[in-house]
Amino acid sequence: MNNLEVIIRLRNETGAGVMDCRKALEQGEQNYERAVRILSEIAVLKAAKQADRQTAEGVIELYSHGNGRIGVMVEINTETEFASRSDVFRKFAHEIALQITSANPLYVLDADIPAQVLEKLAGEAEEKARSDGKPAHIIPMIVSGVLEKYRNTHVLLRQPYIRDETITVSDFLNRTISQIRENIVIRRFMRWEITPPAEE
Repeated sequence: MNNLEVIIRLRNETGAGVMDCRKALEQGEQNYERAVRILSEIAVLKAAKQADRQTAEGVIELYSHGNGRIGVMVEINTETEFASRSDVFRKFAHEIALQITSANPLYVLDADIPAQVLEKLAGEAEEKARSDGKPAHIIPMIVSGVLEKYRNTHVLLRQPYIRDETITVSDFLNRTISQIRENIVIRRFMRWEITPPAEE
């Protein structure tokens, strides 16, 4: 694969500009994986700079799956109407709806988890560790691990992205922000699923 093909592949995977891809390859000494990491770090920095910008435009994406057995509605906002109509933004909104359909998160952000949910989980994890005879000094680490696993499973931005599990939804969000050069906020979502009645 020649250098131009590598740059095109990098651009398609990360959404970064051609010059950024070229620079990342140079900094990564022509190593593709290093270049991807460098571009991901750049995307995070760009997203952080835009995080305080107001997001008053956007879309409500609707998605139905399994002949209507699962339905998802997600609100995603950005700064301008122009950006909200772009193919990149619309594709992102659709992908997030697919993610919610498939991975069934409960929250968008860590901060959305009610304190009482974490307190209950921590209490149960501590009680189990004690009943299993774990040494007192490692119980806090066990509790911390249980809480981290819960966040990674149920928080949308922490979940592995369904199309590329080497990145998280947060990484995907940052890459999209870098592409459209505007702040993007996943505001809220609802997921409904028709399930058969529990067997008695």
